[in-house]
This record gives sequence, C-alpha cells and structure tokens, in this order.
Amino acid sequence: MKRLLFALTLLLGCLPLLGQEAGLLRYGLHPFSGHGSAQLYGGYEEGGYHPAFMPESLWKAGASANGTVHWARTSLQGSFSFEQMEGKNVFTSMFLEPGYFPVDILELTPGPKTRQTYRLEASSLTDISDGWAVGIKAGYMADNYSKRKDIRYTSSGMKLRLEPTVSLILGDVGLSLAYIFSLRNESIEADRQGSATAQSYNVFLDKGMRYGTYLTWGGGGVDAFPVREYTNGFAYMMKHTKVELGMELLWKQGRVGEKGFDWFRYPGRSLSLFMTRIFSGGHRLGFSMDLHEDYLQEAALEQKASEGVTTLPVYRYSPVSDRTWSSMDLSYDHRFSSHFLKSLKAALHLGLLGEESYPVAPYTNRNDRYIASLALISAWVFGPVDMMLRLNGGMGRWEETGLQGGAPDAESAPLRLTPDWMRKMEYLSTTKAGGGLTLKYRFKAVKGLYIQADGTYLHGFGVELLPGANRWSLTSRVGYNF
Repeated sequence: MKRLLFALTLLLGCLPLLGQEAGLLRYGLHPFSGHGSAQLYGGYEEGGYHPAFMPESLWKAGASANGTVHWARTSLQGSFSFEQMEGKNVFTSMFLEPGYFPVDILELTPGPKTRQTYRLEASSLTDISDGWAVGIKAGYMADNYSKRKDIRYTSSGMKLRLEPTVSLILGDVGLSLAYIFSLRNESIEADRQGSATAQSYNVFLDKGMRYGTYLTWGGGGVDAFPVREYTNGFAYMMKHTKVELGMELLWKQGRVGEKGFDWFRYPGRSLSLFMTRIFSGGHRLGFSMDLHEDYLQEAALEQKASEGVTTLPVYRYSPVSDRTWSSMDLSYDHRFSSHFLKSLKAALHLGLLGEESYPVAPYTNRNDRYIASLALISAWVFGPVDMMLRLNGGMGRWEETGLQGGAPDAESAPLRLTPDWMRKMEYLSTTKAGGGLTLKYRFKAVKGLYIQADGTYLHGFGVELLPGANRWSLTSRVGYNF
C-alpha cells in the first residue's frame, strides 16, 4: 500500500507540479551590479520544554556573510557561515541531527557538549545563447560535536550537495531542470581519557522506536559508529510572473558499518512538490507537500578465519524498521503599502509519521504520530526600526499498537528504552503556544549598518515527563548590508 501511495503521488506530481530546489532563474538583472551582507551574532537559550537531545541551556555565537554579483552574461552567488554552541546537560542521541538516520546511538549521562558548524554555498548561472542558460549550485556543511564528560565521544559530519542546472527562458516563462547529487557522512568515535585501558561504558543501539541492544563503548568495545549516505535525483521548476511550480524526486542509499563491513543499510526515497500563486494587490498563496520513506535492514554476519585472514560474509539483510512520513504546508501572505504594516503571513503545517518496528521475531509494533502547527507573522516599519512579530502554536497526537506476535513477558521480548520513548512522545503530542519578536534598527549615519535583537518563547501545556514547560531564547546581531 505504501509503494502504491508513493507511485500515485509521483504520477499526480508530474502533472505538472514540478522542484523546490531546482533552478536559478533570472529576471531583469542589471549587468555589473551586486549586493551582499555580513553579520555577527550571539545568543542564549534555556528551558525544560525540549527533547532530550537538546541542551538544557546553551550559548551560541557565529558569523555569516553572503554576496551576489551580476555580469553581462553570468551571475554568481555565495555565502559562508560559522557557529559555535556550548550546551549544558545534553544526552541521548550522539548524532548531529537526531532522528534523521533510522538507526541511532544513545547515551544516558547528561553532560556539556561543544558544537562547531561550518556552511559554504555557491551558485552560478551563465547565459549560453538566447533563452538558454546553464548553472551549478553547490552546498557544503561540516560539523564537529564533542562531549566533555563521560561517556566521552566526538561526532563529526559532512554534507555535500551538487545541482547542475539547465534553464530555458521563453518570454516571461522560465523552465529549469537540475540533476541532484548529495553525499552525507557522519562518524561517532569514542574519545577515551587517560590510559589505553580506560574504563568502558555502555551505549544503547536504537534500531527504531527505541528498541535495541546495549553495546560496550570504548575501552575494548565499539570505538566508532560511521554512517554514509548517497543520494541521486532530479528537480524541475517552472516560473512565471504569476505562478511557480516545482518538483524534487530523490533516491538515497545509506549504509552503517566500518572496515568494509556493513552492519545496516537503509534505502529510501522522497518526493517534494510546491506551488506558489501570486495575485494582484500583493496577495500570495503557497502550497507544498513532502513524502519520504526509508527501510532499515540489518546484516546477518558470521565471522570466519582462514589462513590468518578474517572475513565477515553477509548471509542476508533482515528488515528492522520502516518509516514513512508526509507533510503538507499551506501559506498565505499579503504585502501592504501602508506606512507601518508591511506584510502579514499565515502558515499551516500538517504532518504524519508512521513507523513500524520488527525488533525481534516474531514481535512487531507500529506507531503513528500526527502533528499540526499554525504561525502568524507580521512585519512592521517605524522609521529606522523594523519589527517582526510572530505568534505560533501546535498540537499532536500519537497512537501505538503495542507488541504483536508474541507474549510481552517472554524472555525473548525485545529490550526497549520506554521512559525515553514516552518523553519523546510527550514532547510531540503536548499542545504548545508561543511567539517571537524581532527588532532591527538601521543606522542613518552609516548606510547599511544595523543592529538586531530576537526573542522567542514557547510553553507546553499538560507537561508531566519533560523537565519543564517553558523554553525561551535571546539573540543579538550586528550586521552590514552593502
């Protein structure tokens, strides 16, 4: 049924809701012109209403810069950013983006963590003849994440994405087709302190829905947990003065293992569609839909030794868990010509995540999560002061079949981190409400120079398992537009 749903969605999407990521289309560019900006910022965030993998509190600081330049037949864009985060009392997932991979490594000793993130993006578009243009878009991100309290470890990750693009412009209609390739690597390595015989610790290998096993981490146990993922696909975009349509279709192949042996693999695919309709009078209506799925499979290995050479042949890959998630976003915004109120936007998000786990034969379990959120954003201008006000809220629900296919009290029943799973479900399902305020002051004496302050607040209702019901943040920035 899931494969049929994916095929039907793909067929409808090609009818022609066509690539949110596709394309660099140019309209009315001025040769030998350009613009850019640079920014420094620092911020603080605190509160108990957060997932376990988020810090109880954190400091962050960073810098970013971007620029665009147009020549007679070529346009270039580029950006760079760096951020350092210092978090307090962080635990559970060791990965840089918890929940992205279908398998996870969890540690249950809260402690301080340091994270550094580097991002670099660049794109170019060149007219090669009347109506035809070629371009390329590239993005690179590197992360380093380390814990300074036992259990100690270091996570390092890299993401690279390339999108060569061909564009055709016919009057006021533009078409773009892009090939997409991405590479994603991440490795969690034991960071022992002291002698080579330092104490070992246990980590939990999560194979989906918090079912899994305990592993010895470091000190003679598992010293590394590497993941690598390759993605190929294409995207298509059509742009008109009144409408934009796009589609992105991707296939990925992920593997987990080291020294040439794959412990797990997970194929997957995704489809993204979007449409934007622009009306007269400053009205804009947007729609987007995303569908993703992946399948975690575990290798059945047997160690063999022959003439001093050890091999690990794979007899089969057995299914461990399946994930399918879909989402839909609707947005409406209107731009005003008044002296103070400049724009008003409403955004609705609906999501559904279905996860099925096969932890130990013959046991199975299924979990379905439903989420909905709404945001209202208004932008104001009062002389040299720009103000953005945001009100947001959300709610969720989850249901689970429970273990099927065996007796729950049997000795062969799978191991599960139930308290951590229930805390995760509470964060998902609690009704929440909050808001944010951004104030930006533009200096008149130095054109382009500005300072900015951002604040957010979020409250969860009916919290029982989470350490708190509130979360807030403050960030200050100084930047220059040129």
